[in-house]
Amino acid sequence: MTTFLAFIFVLGVLVFVHELGHFLMARRIGVRVLTFSLGFGPKILSFRRGDTEYCVSAIPLGGYVKMAGENPEEVRTGSSDEFLSKTKWQRFQVLIMGPVMNLALALVVMALVLYQGAELPAYTQQPVVVGPGADTTFAQGIVGPGYSSSWLQDPGIDIQPGDRILAVNDTPVENWEAFSMQVLPRAGRRLRLTIDRDGKRFDQEVVPPAVGKYEMGEIGVLPPLRPQINAVNAGEPAAEAGLQKGDVV
Repeated sequence: MTTFLAFIFVLGVLVFVHELGHFLMARRIGVRVLTFSLGFGPKILSFRRGDTEYCVSAIPLGGYVKMAGENPEEVRTGSSDEFLSKTKWQRFQVLIMGPVMNLALALVVMALVLYQGAELPAYTQQPVVVGPGADTTFAQGIVGPGYSSSWLQDPGIDIQPGDRILAVNDTPVENWEAFSMQVLPRAGRRLRLTIDRDGKRFDQEVVPPAVGKYEMGEIGVLPPLRPQINAVNAGEPAAEAGLQKGDVV
């Protein structure tokens, strides 16, 4: 039921904005609007202001704007406020303004959504540390499943737990997000990793294999996804046990 009501609400907004575009442009160029309706069928609510009747109809799957002289089959009086008395350019403006208003609505909604942003996992902003490092504030990465017995164990590959990856091809990577952006698009291409191990820096060359449907580069070094408490409900066993927001299980 909630989904259905949400569908009706969204459809109503889209139709209202669309028909509002036709209505406003018609009024702007001097066309007499007889009816502005949200929905079809029997009228539930209506009131008249000037020459226009505003109404909400029973079937909320659409809407319409009725303009004077818009139907070629109707008897035309030749009045300047009839739709067909206007120039082709003016009539085109009335017709196109509905889709233009929908496009404008889409841009506004998209801007609002992008402005709100999205939550990112905490590890994406943490340093690229492989394995349980000495500094527990680091994102403690692991050698990913499927790689432990593969090319990462090659004698020529020297990546160990506790290593911190500082750069890829001389481009600094301060966190896992930056590291992923350097590695993912470079499947099959040789990369030079700058690694810090116990205060000593050295370079390690690797060639990320193509992984997955989209053949993205992956060297098998991954951050752990540690369960972290986002909220604690008062009065629940977790709260009584002393657990707090931000605790890592």
